[in-house]
Amino acid sequence: MRILNLTVIVGAGLALQLLLHTSLLAGPIEDEVKRLSTSFNTSDEELFGDAKLDTALMIPRFYEQRGFTTGWHGSGNEQELLTELNRGVDQGFLPTDFNLALLYELQEKAKSGEPDDIATFDLVATDAAIKLIHHMVFGKVDPSKLDSSWNFSKPVIQSEPSTVLNEYLDGEGFSALMKRIYLGVTQYHQLVDALETYRSIELNGGWPFVPDETVLKPGMTHPAMAVLRERLIREGVPQETNFQTSATVGGEDIYDDALVEAVKAFQTRHGLEADGVVGPRSFQSLNRKASERVDQLRLSLERARWLMRELADEFVLVNIAGARTYFIKGDTVWSTRSVTGSAYRKTPVFRDDIQYMEFNPTWTVPASIFRKDKLSRIRNDPEYLARNDYKVVRSSDRAPVNAASVNWASDSPGVTLVQQPGPNNALGRVKFMFPNEYAVYLHDTNQKELFDRNDRNLSSGCVRLEHPFEFASLLMEGQPNWNNERMNSILDSGKTTRIELDKPVPVLLTYWTAWVETGNVHFREDPYERDAPILEALNR
Repeated sequence: MRILNLTVIVGAGLALQLLLHTSLLAGPIEDEVKRLSTSFNTSDEELFGDAKLDTALMIPRFYEQRGFTTGWHGSGNEQELLTELNRGVDQGFLPTDFNLALLYELQEKAKSGEPDDIATFDLVATDAAIKLIHHMVFGKVDPSKLDSSWNFSKPVIQSEPSTVLNEYLDGEGFSALMKRIYLGVTQYHQLVDALETYRSIELNGGWPFVPDETVLKPGMTHPAMAVLRERLIREGVPQETNFQTSATVGGEDIYDDALVEAVKAFQTRHGLEADGVVGPRSFQSLNRKASERVDQLRLSLERARWLMRELADEFVLVNIAGARTYFIKGDTVWSTRSVTGSAYRKTPVFRDDIQYMEFNPTWTVPASIFRKDKLSRIRNDPEYLARNDYKVVRSSDRAPVNAASVNWASDSPGVTLVQQPGPNNALGRVKFMFPNEYAVYLHDTNQKELFDRNDRNLSSGCVRLEHPFEFASLLMEGQPNWNNERMNSILDSGKTTRIELDKPVPVLLTYWTAWVETGNVHFREDPYERDAPILEALNR
C-alpha cells in the first residue's frame, strides 16, 4: 500500500452549488465566506454562471479551519493559484476543468471590494485548487470505472487535506505545495514538452492533408510531393534530414533522396515499415490531424498520473501499445523491442515489483492456451509433444502421465502440459517474475523473428524481450557474486535456476499511444481501442 504525505482528496460525485442571489446584503468578508461555504445543498441543481463545484466535503472544513478568512484574495497565493492552474492546462487538462475563464472574471469583479464578490471569487478559487490537486495526484479519470479488471489502488491519504492546504497557504505558498505534488519523472516532463509543441502546431493551423489516391514511391514525380514536403515541415522532422531545400532537380514534385529519408524517419516514429513507400498505412498516419496527436499526448500524461507517482529513480517501463520496454535510472539507460499481448489476449495495465529471475525455465501451459491452441495441434500431429519437449502431467496433482493414455479428443482431458527447458521453450532461456493475478511476466522467446515485425502486439499477454540477457545484467548490476560468467554458467547447465534480486525493481506496464524516445515523439494507432473512452472522460 502506498502512502502519500501530501495529497488532497475530493468527495466523489458531490456537486456543491453556490446559492448566490442578487438580493444578497454585503457584509464583512468573513461573514460572507461563512455563509457561502456552509449554505449549500449537494442535490441542488442551480449553477453559478458556468461553474459546477465538486468539492462539497472539503470547502466547509477548509474555511472553518481558517476562521472563514479568505484563502486567496489579496495574497500572493491568488496569482500563484492562477499560475499553477495554467500549468495544469499545460499538462493536458482543459481550462474548463478549473472554471478558469470564470475565475478570471470573478477575480476582476472582486476588485470592487464588495464582500460578496470577494467571497465568491475565493470559493471558486478554492474549488479550482482542490480539483487541480486531485487531478494531479489521482488523474482526472478514474480508470476503474472504465476497466473492470483495473486493480491499481489509489494513494492513501495520510494527512488531513484541508489542514495541509491551509498550512501551505499560510506558509510557503500554493506553488510550494504544487511543487511537492507534480510528478518529477523525466518521461512525464518530456510528454509535457511534446504536448506544448503539438498544441502550438494545432494553434498554427496544423498540417495539410496529403492526397492519398496514389502510392508514392522513391524517384517518382507527382504533385502530391509538394504537399508531402509541406506536411513534414509543419510537424518538424529530424535535423539530419535537410530535405526542405533538396528539391532542386525536377522541382518540388520529385520524390528525391532527402525526402525519402524524411519519410523513413516519419515511418519509424509511427511504427511503420521504414521503406520510404507512402502507402495506405503511411497515409493514415500522415493524415491524422494535429488535434488527434494532441489528444494522444494528453492521454499519455493522464495514464502516467495513474501509475508513476512515488517511483524510485530506478524502474522498468513496458509500453504495451508501442511494444517496447525501457530500463530507467533517472533517464532511460536501456530499451529494447518487445512483443506484447494481442487485441484478443491483451497485456493488462498495472504496476508491480520484479522480485526474481528464473534461468532455463519450464513453461506450464495456461488452461486457456491449452484449450485454444494446443489441443488441435496435438490432435493433428502425433509428434507435436515430443518434438517440442512437452511433458504431460495430471492437472489435479501434477503426477506424470503417459501421453498415449490421454483422450485428446476430449475438450477437457484433465491434463496439463509442461514444456521443458531448452531451445524450443516458449519462454526462451530466462523469465523475470513479479507474481500477480494475471500470470503476466517478462521473458525471453524462441521466436526471435517476431522482433523484426513493426506490429508486435502478438503474444498471449506476457511481454517478450528482444535482449533479455542485457536486461538481466542491468537488474543484477552491483549485486555481489554476479557477473556474465556466472550467468553463462547457469545457462549452460540447462538446470532451472532461480536468482533473487537483492532489491525488487518496480515495473510499470502502461499503454501509451504517444511517447518520447531519444528526443523524438512517437505515435501508434490504438491496438486495444482504449483511447476513445478515456479521452471522452478526460474531456467531460
